[in-house]
Amino acid sequence: MRLFASIALTLAALVPARAEEIRVLAAGSLRGALTAVATEFEKSRGDHVTLVFGPAGALHDRIIGGEAFDVYATAAFPQARSLTEKGLARPSVLLARNKLCAVAPAKSPITRETLVESLLDPAVRPGTSTPKSDPAGDYALAFFRRIDEKRPGAFETLTGKAKILFGGGEPKSAEPRPQNQSLTHWLDEGAVDLLLVYCSGAIPMAEKSAGKYRAFPLPDLYDVAVEYGVALSPRASAAALDFYLTLLSPTGQAALRRAGFVPVAEPAAEQ
Repeated sequence: MRLFASIALTLAALVPARAEEIRVLAAGSLRGALTAVATEFEKSRGDHVTLVFGPAGALHDRIIGGEAFDVYATAAFPQARSLTEKGLARPSVLLARNKLCAVAPAKSPITRETLVESLLDPAVRPGTSTPKSDPAGDYALAFFRRIDEKRPGAFETLTGKAKILFGGGEPKSAEPRPQNQSLTHWLDEGAVDLLLVYCSGAIPMAEKSAGKYRAFPLPDLYDVAVEYGVALSPRASAAALDFYLTLLSPTGQAALRRAGFVPVAEPAAEQ
């Protein structure tokens, strides 16, 4: 019996472990960073990572509605924390930080220094993402509230004229973006005078435009904290746990930094 047991154990060790399927629901702004991490993870482990990108708020609601996931990465940490509070995720943690930027045509007179005054100009039309569905829209509203603290009445003025253009779940009045076209489509068409988007995407967008657009962060006085979070399903496999931890490892954090984010768990020697 001992001989047969020994042979069985030997044969089991020779049989390769079945590859795991890891389902990741993530904010669209994380596409570049998470794709890079997932590619290297698959090469080293053999497990398959299915990345589903979309507006983080909409993905959050899909999870609450019962959609299966292993890892959820959001542009708004409170969304990850809420899943933990509802018992739908293990303790959630900060993943990275970002900033909100304005993108304007290079010929526009709007600058970082004049952004607030420009926004309060009745003729200037800002374009934003969809609040609740996409955290970028919520951060834009937080920015408007910061302005309102200094300029009472500004929030009502700005929300009244801001055009919700992207981010999923847009109201019927929103203008659909042509498939495969950049967010700058609306600047090109003159639908808006500037866009409020994440700096991780805004800066590369401007750099690739050959001088057609400029991107700059919000003025320090009106800046808002943009914090990303990540949560792990209570039913996640060991492989999914490894991917979750990889995002928080120096390797994952370095990938986020290269993609324009501010890491929260990268060793000082590697920054």
